[in-house]
Amino acid sequence: MAATGKFIHNSSHTGLTIACTNAYATARRHQIPINSPATGTLTIPGLTAGRARLSMLYLHVDTIAGGATKLTVRLTRDATGDQTIIGDAQATLSTGVTTATEGDVAFKIDVDYLHPDDVLWCFFKTDAGTCNVKRIELFWEE
Repeated sequence: MAATGKFIHNSSHTGLTIACTNAYATARRHQIPINSPATGTLTIPGLTAGRARLSMLYLHVDTIAGGATKLTVRLTRDATGDQTIIGDAQATLSTGVTTATEGDVAFKIDVDYLHPDDVLWCFFKTDAGTCNVKRIELFWEE
């Protein structure tokens, strides 16, 4: 009997230190592989040929400085950031209760995705100042 219901998956990328400023740059992006064994340990199980309903993107940052209060993100099909899947979305950084230099943002996506390249690229920038992106999680449903 086939499985029924909604299944939620995620691709978690931890241990990052990506310096983020108030401008997009190809040097400050992160690759999110989607079910591609050739990309190593960051493969996403349960996804066939880049097919999913993208549901949420979560980012954790630290070392917030220089007045950074918001983070803008973009998901693209290409490494240069020109083929946008999810256009610029901005959210206020929710800083820690005890550590004001750490924070998080979460973006509700709700978009069907089908692409044979099996890779998405995440670009990010601050509204001012700097921070370091430490963790990225992309969630999807099937």
